[in-house]
Amino acid sequence: MNWQFLLRMKYVVFLLAFLLVRPGVAKVISGDFRLSGMNTEYVLGSFAISPQKVGHSSVTFTSKQPYKMNKDLFLRLIRDDKWPEFQKAPSCEQKVPFALISEQFSEERRKDIYYTQVGMPLDNARDDRPHYFYFVVTDCSLENFMHDDKIPTLHFQLSVWNDGSHVSADENHLKMLHTVTFLVSGIVAVLLAITIMIQFYEKDTVHAAIFWVMGAAACDCASSLFEMVHLSMYAHDGIGSYFLDAISAHLEALCDSLVALMLLSVGAGWTLPSDVLAVQQNANGLQRMLGGLQSPFGAMTSLTPTALLSVGIFLGHVVLAQWGRIYNDDFDSYHDLEHLPGKLLMLFRMVLGLGMLICCIQTRLRCPASLRNFYLYLGIVGTVWFASLPVLTWIVNTFVPYHLHHRSIGIWGAILQSSAIMMLSLLVTSHKSSYHKLSHISAAKDTLTDSLGTTDPSTPRMWTFGGSKVRLD
Repeated sequence: MNWQFLLRMKYVVFLLAFLLVRPGVAKVISGDFRLSGMNTEYVLGSFAISPQKVGHSSVTFTSKQPYKMNKDLFLRLIRDDKWPEFQKAPSCEQKVPFALISEQFSEERRKDIYYTQVGMPLDNARDDRPHYFYFVVTDCSLENFMHDDKIPTLHFQLSVWNDGSHVSADENHLKMLHTVTFLVSGIVAVLLAITIMIQFYEKDTVHAAIFWVMGAAACDCASSLFEMVHLSMYAHDGIGSYFLDAISAHLEALCDSLVALMLLSVGAGWTLPSDVLAVQQNANGLQRMLGGLQSPFGAMTSLTPTALLSVGIFLGHVVLAQWGRIYNDDFDSYHDLEHLPGKLLMLFRMVLGLGMLICCIQTRLRCPASLRNFYLYLGIVGTVWFASLPVLTWIVNTFVPYHLHHRSIGIWGAILQSSAIMMLSLLVTSHKSSYHKLSHISAAKDTLTDSLGTTDPSTPRMWTFGGSKVRLD
């Protein structure tokens, strides 16, 4: 039986290895569009070519009806150094001179389909930096003659190669980035799992905070794994797996949510005994809502403002992750500041950062003097983590060349996420700080005698599994 299992695993490993080393073919973009007097141009997509390389493209157009005015229908190629001027030009005719190449449509009838194929070289052989090339279909006659009723819907399929590879020059870093993230987060998750097993063996009890951080690390690891598989499939057909890429984006969003809630909960005093914190007097609604995170599992058992806040944090990240895919479904653009959901995500993080600061300030005012330095440092570090990505994206979009935006945000975003996970791992496993001397995380033995089944469900203290216990407070 064991030999059969090992044999099956050998084939699984072989399949994964095959997926990771398959050669690239081409990036493929497809869709439908219809030009009109109000919209005389349509952008098919863009692609970055590496420095001192020559790429090439092939675009196939099909329609059920003929495009009778095709003498004015052109596919135009615009390079990024002319793209701003192309966009600013007030009319279609005034945009034409900024095109690097213009190819007129020439339709052929194949059975019941009208067919056009256009190929263009993407020459970046004389430049020392990557350049984006934009593919735009224009019909300038629509500005002068009202014949919208004669314009059919066109379907296109655009295939682009970067010196023989499908991978755009701004995406070359993705495989290495996700490999490193997969290893770092995976190692952290495994070490935390070992810590949990040791604590169960030695004390029959472990705090839920360790599971929480392990879950965040596992989500980050799995997100990179799914993205690596998507990349390998993308290398094969230029399309990849929308499902795997979407799962990767949502796991990344889930990791963000777990880290954010963990920081807010610890900032609010979670894991500290109730007799350590003074009762908060005359608290306003916001303070009560954030203060409820002092017992996050208790807050989630009823419809409280704190529960709604927690659910809102999860749903907010999920919605923004899926919304961002409307703008780019080739590769995860969850942290992209160039579209509206990315901008809203940055605003969301700034608001949560402000909440983190409020949590730490109000906890610091109520805790013993020995913990005040800890909550001062936690407030600074936590707020910096929430604000760092919005500030980073602003810096990148303001000072970094356009072709390096995706790479810079991706790398630094991964560094910030991995740093947060490692920081939280140290927070829940270290035993040397004044915080840990009072916190339930590092309790030497079980001091909480009420289990989830025998206490008021609005204030759960622990889950029990036979003789093992998971402390929730």
